[in-house]
Amino acid sequence: MTENLTQFLPILFMLVLVAFVIFIVFFLSGHFNRTKRIEEKLDRALKEIAEKKEK
Repeated sequence: MTENLTQFLPILFMLVLVAFVIFIVFFLSGHFNRTKRIEEKLDRALKEIAEKKEK
């Protein structure tokens, strides 16, 4: 049993590592998309304020 376990440990470790990296990539891409949306909303709000001040 211990021989089988020691054979599968590196494979298991690699799988966990790959899953972790994929999770981080998805998390970061979602985070960047959110910040872009926030920037767009801020730009729109600032333009509206500028237009109101001009009138």
